[in-house]
Amino acid sequence: MPASDWRDPEQWPDDLKAAFGTLPRQGRWHLALSGGLDSVFLLHCITALATAEGRALNAIHINHGLQPEAEEWESQCQALCRELGVSFQNHSLALDPNRPDLEARARQARYDVFEQALEPEDTLFMAHHGDDQAETVLLRLLRGSGVRGLAGMPASRSLGAGQLHRPLLPLTRARIEALAREWQLDWCEDHSNNNTRFDRNYLRHQVMPLLKERWPEAVSRFNRSADHCREADELLDELARQDAEAVTAGEGVSVAHIRELTNPRRQQLIRYLLRLNGLQPPGEKRLQTGLDALLTAPPDGAPELRGEDYRLCRFRDRLWIVPELPDIHPSASAPWHPDQPMDWFGTILEAHRYRGVGIAVPRAGELTVAPRRGGERIQTRPEQPERPLKKWLQEQGIPPWERQRLPLIWHRDELVAVADYWLSPCYKARSGDQGWQLVWHRPWRLLRSR
Repeated sequence: MPASDWRDPEQWPDDLKAAFGTLPRQGRWHLALSGGLDSVFLLHCITALATAEGRALNAIHINHGLQPEAEEWESQCQALCRELGVSFQNHSLALDPNRPDLEARARQARYDVFEQALEPEDTLFMAHHGDDQAETVLLRLLRGSGVRGLAGMPASRSLGAGQLHRPLLPLTRARIEALAREWQLDWCEDHSNNNTRFDRNYLRHQVMPLLKERWPEAVSRFNRSADHCREADELLDELARQDAEAVTAGEGVSVAHIRELTNPRRQQLIRYLLRLNGLQPPGEKRLQTGLDALLTAPPDGAPELRGEDYRLCRFRDRLWIVPELPDIHPSASAPWHPDQPMDWFGTILEAHRYRGVGIAVPRAGELTVAPRRGGERIQTRPEQPERPLKKWLQEQGIPPWERQRLPLIWHRDELVAVADYWLSPCYKARSGDQGWQLVWHRPWRLLRSR
């Protein structure tokens, strides 16, 4: 028998016990299993803890399909889980190895699978360790990351509906391998990890050995710096929360109040607010350029800060989140059937039947939807002449990006309705008659501070 038994957590060395000192007690436990040293070691640890608590464990294996041995690794992982009494899930990916950013694409695909597997309060255990953390910090340092990036990987964070937990971060790769050999564990060797074409592998095999030779405590020092950066990031978030309270105005935030802050605090505040609203902040250069535009553009301008799949727009001293939506061609037109919700280029147009409200029902089957093309006129009161729709929309305080996407309801060449803002008096349902009440659902929203 080995010097210590992995099956009995009471026999584990103190540093390993400390690494697993606090574990989530709610929900199901899942584990990301590649078949390599780190994840196999973690599998045995979590299996022992799950057995001691009388709970089930589910292993998730991702077959990237990029190596000739991929099928063999999948079989070995499945056999190991069968031997340990752990349920096993396999997911195969279809990645093009010839496209750029293979590492990033593979990582995103893995995390997409993990997110889909987690239900509320579930936990996914991952086998990142201290050397992984040191490599992450060094990579981000070389990319010019700020304090949040240099904090490295958090020990725990939310992931989809559940949470991700990295209990091995306090341990080095060498320590894990020593314990795995003591426990007589078997694991797969992925020789692609030796390919220094990938940045992380280059650091692992070419750079880190030199650093460790000169500074034997390099890994622990990088991890200590990551801890300091994490504390600094928490302090910056605390300051941003205070600034967010100061700039709050109604349900949104005031651009005028943001202008009163220093530039570093403005940037930190916008990053904080974007994350608070579920969005990834853009890079430093794009953030600064966009923020300058939002704060300095004239009142009649249309400034914006562009993110990956959204725009942050300013309108009347408020900031709005506008998702990227399909372009609308000016000649677009489609029949409108009010009894069925309609996807209008990323927005939803629907109608509800009420008596004496909305568009008269007999005319509803003859309607079409089209965008603004310019020159439309409406009558807002029976005794007044028609006036330009463009001017009326501006007076109503409708943001410019919304004006561009308004669905206009037509009956032949007569304008019937402008989204759910205006309905022609000639087409209103009479009292006692059935009508269709329009509802236009749009995805843009105020940037909120709470």
